[in-house]
Amino acid sequence: MAKRPQARIGRPPSSSAVETRLRIISVAAELFARQGYGIVTNKDVAAAAGISTGALYYYFSSKLEMYLAVYWTLQTRVDEAIAEAMGSQKTFDGRFRAILEVAHSLNAQEPHIAQFLGTARVDRIRHPELQDAIPSPPGEGARIMDELIEGAVETGEVIPKRRKQVEAVLQTIFVGLVDSQSDDLGRHRQAVDGLLALLDHKLLLPAKREAK
Repeated sequence: MAKRPQARIGRPPSSSAVETRLRIISVAAELFARQGYGIVTNKDVAAAAGISTGALYYYFSSKLEMYLAVYWTLQTRVDEAIAEAMGSQKTFDGRFRAILEVAHSLNAQEPHIAQFLGTARVDRIRHPELQDAIPSPPGEGARIMDELIEGAVETGEVIPKRRKQVEAVLQTIFVGLVDSQSDDLGRHRQAVDGLLALLDHKLLLPAKREAK
């Protein structure tokens, strides 16, 4: 399984260097999200970050290294937010609801995250160098999914023989929220509220019986 890139060993970076690196990651995330890995160039990122292309190579030796820095930064942001949300709940029902809410909150506050991660799934298929560098499914995301389902099995909310089905449904929901709804915050809210209503047995009503 691919591992997250390790930080370079060297002199401790200055605060301005750290800020510049974070700015590069931020603008690169937005460019990659809108245009994809194949189209964005180092020159594009450097211009958006307000530095020269040569200066960019001080921080990242290649576009691939920069892309992976963006990927793992955003993936870690999502993983930490989900883990914190799950930690406040004891049941599958509570954890699932908390994840839905944190997903919407992240999409409202940092919309580029969902846009980038959605684009990354396509880019990973198109570019072999990304397939080699990014695990599928992402390692930490898979761990959180396992924790969510394993906890549900322990509480009796999911029977073991349904585990794979529940996992498939959850992946469909989470990927669907990112790929088909994240570009419109209002629609994303409707999707989250619909899922919550489904959990509460309020989304669908019993079919009306025809009068005899």
